[in-house]
Amino acid sequence: MKILEGRTIGDVYTMDRRPSMLVGPDERFTAVVRRFAEGPEMRGIFVVGEKDRLIGVITRRDLLDWARVQLGEATYSTEEAWLAEDVRLTALMRAITAGEVMRPGSEAAAVRPSDTLAEALRRMIAHDLICLPVVDEQGRVLGDLKLTEVLACALEANSQADEASDIDLMHRC
Repeated sequence: MKILEGRTIGDVYTMDRRPSMLVGPDERFTAVVRRFAEGPEMRGIFVVGEKDRLIGVITRRDLLDWARVQLGEATYSTEEAWLAEDVRLTALMRAITAGEVMRPGSEAAAVRPSDTLAEALRRMIAHDLICLPVVDEQGRVLGDLKLTEVLACALEANSQADEASDIDLMHRC
């Protein structure tokens, strides 16, 4: 993780021509699912308000839970798991708009270009996301940061550190 502390999101994230989907909170969720399904390159769904300011994220888990509810496949391994998810699944059964489906508190997953990659990885883990919204100071979505970008940076830095260590060992011999 120390390797990622010295690098910022702005150092590695790329503005992809096909970023995650931006949807309004009042957009019908079935239309959102349709657009997501028709774009296999889609990575995330960010719910935005006025001036493309982030207000929430719809996760892959939200999509899977919605599909489970639609198929009548809402089953759980334990009663505790059922109780923990019951409220969420009930809300998904009644959801009509993207705003009703977005994960509560998910706007906190957003990162800024000046944040470290370590912080981005912490947010990916905390919010169970493989794609984070990158926002400016006003909360407007600039693009997204993919887990693959974070991992590639970590592997590159690790590889460079290993090479430097190998060179140091050769000079000592």
